[in-house]
Amino acid sequence: MLDKDQILLEGFERIFRVLDNEARNLKDVKSIHVERVRQWEREIRAYARILEDISLPARLILEHILELKYKSGQMAVEAENIIQGFSAINDVRVEEFGLIKISTGNIQLTWRDEVYNYLLYPDKVELRTIDEKTTIKLFFSHIFGRQDVLEFSEITTSPKLLYIHPTLQRYIDKRPR
Repeated sequence: MLDKDQILLEGFERIFRVLDNEARNLKDVKSIHVERVRQWEREIRAYARILEDISLPARLILEHILELKYKSGQMAVEAENIIQGFSAINDVRVEEFGLIKISTGNIQLTWRDEVYNYLLYPDKVELRTIDEKTTIKLFFSHIFGRQDVLEFSEITTSPKLLYIHPTLQRYIDKRPR
């Protein structure tokens, strides 16, 4: 866990409790707005799982994708016989047991963190199953930023990281000590 994670998790927990309490108060109300409160609860849980339930390489990737989503960036996907060109990112979430779901364009990409390893390049990532039989490639409209990589500098010690491009490694090597 990163230094700020505990503070974020505590904030998510407080928000979740408020939403959960309001959902209970509204249980007898038939309205689309009540469903929206329940949706917010699910989103808060998904954000907490990003911090708690997945590996550091997967987290770096998801946080980069979330940043792209909020800054109108795009992502392309190649997986087996599926090719999705650069498209807007609709949804990013982590469900129970480290199940990662990303909705982009017309597809929903799903993988379980525990069965994949990661290769990081400045503008793309490769996800490979542990048995190396399946590969998923994610291409980004914006490269990984120096600050993002520095924040996750501990990534180099993760057994789930198979490769890090020399450019990204230099960001880490040149960090102030």
